Formats: sequence, C-alpha cells, structure tokens
Amino acid sequence: MLQYKMLNLVPAKQLLGLLIDRLADGTITLSQPEYISSILVQFNMQDANPAPTPLHPKNRLDINTSDTEEELDQASYQSIIRSLMYAAISTSPDVAFAVATLNRFKVKCYHVHLTAAKQVLRYLKATADVKSFPAQLRQRRYL
Repeated sequence: MLQYKMLNLVPAKQLLGLLIDRLADGTITLSQPEYISSILVQFNMQDANPAPTPLHPKNRLDINTSDTEEELDQASYQSIIRSLMYAAISTSPDVAFAVATLNRFKVKCYHVHLTAAKQVLRYLKATADVKSFPAQLRQRRYL
C-alpha cells in the first residue's frame, strides 16, 4: 500500500464553489454569492429587482392553471429548478420549500410556474451575501 505525505497548510477558504468563513468563536459560515450571480446571469435576471420572499403568498400553483394557457418549454424550466435546487441544498435552505413546490411542476409547467421560479431567483439576488450556519458544523467546529 502506498502512503502519501500531506501538509496542512492553511484552513480552507473555498471548497467546491462554497465560500468558507471562520468567525472568531470558531463558527463556520458558508455562502455562494458567485454561484448565485452566475445563475442570475444565466437566466438573464441580473438586472431584476430583488424580492423580499421566495414565493409570493397569493400565488396559486396548480397543474390545472388555465385551459387557454400553453405549456412552457420543459428544458428551460427544469434548468432553472436544477440551479435553484443546488443553491437550496448548499447554502440557502430558506428557499427549499419554494424549490420543492416548483419541482412538482417540472413535467407540466405554465407561465405562472416560471414566474414563481423567477421570484425565487429574485429572492436569491436579495440574499446572495447572506451566510448560512450549518448546524452540524456549529457543534463539531472542525472543517
């Protein structure tokens, strides 16, 4: 069996696109402002107004939204949902419910669903610099 020498040079500041920040008390915070900026540019939402909530409270998301409304392109909607899912899993658990709700309509999506997905993007724009405190890391203090 081969053995390799490893050096522990410095604590990590970035890992897989996640920015790692260590506070004075040993707490670790994670954020992804660059990833959020990149998905805003990808979906042409970089100039959109920030939103205060991930989903508008009066939006009603149903499969049977309207008989006259045509279905949207699934590929573009699914691409938005994939990007939002990664952000929700990594550093933005506050959008997890909204993304899970929108994910239910990835096969049959309408304009109302796309508008709601763009609302989540606008919310992420408003909270791009907010750092999350992973619960497991708060207790272990080792990453």
